[in-house]
Amino acid sequence: MLCICRRGAVLMTLLQLSSPLCAVRAGEVYKSIDAEGHVVYSDRAPTSTAEKSAVRVDHPDPAEVARNAKEQAILSAEEAQRKKLQAIEDRKKAQKEQEEGNRQVRCDNARNRYYALKDARRLYHLDADGNRVYDNDADADAMREEARLAMASACEA
Repeated sequence: MLCICRRGAVLMTLLQLSSPLCAVRAGEVYKSIDAEGHVVYSDRAPTSTAEKSAVRVDHPDPAEVARNAKEQAILSAEEAQRKKLQAIEDRKKAQKEQEEGNRQVRCDNARNRYYALKDARRLYHLDADGNRVYDNDADADAMREEARLAMASACEA
């Protein structure tokens, strides 16, 4: 029942819009000036002194409307694709910046470790009980060389 009512309402609307009187009524515009001196256009005469102006309504060419709709759809699709590519590019850039920051942190840590080992007079490590066990010169030099190589590896351009 609801479907029939909607169809009937649509048909009535189409009939009213296609009638010649509708085109004449759509072209009637009244021009008046309000109390503040502004020009006002309306489809109803606000006073009996309102000036009636004829307005011609041109209906668009259906082929032109279809072409414009198709062109707009293409432009929208291109814009969506451009935004998608921009988002991918932005993510890659952010990831690259993060990796660069991480690389710099690793370099700084390796450099600090190397300089700490280089400047220390005696190197030690802790045994299982937490006591210091001092390294001999050969072991200390090997640790310094290992730290220097780690720094060179982390800080290479």
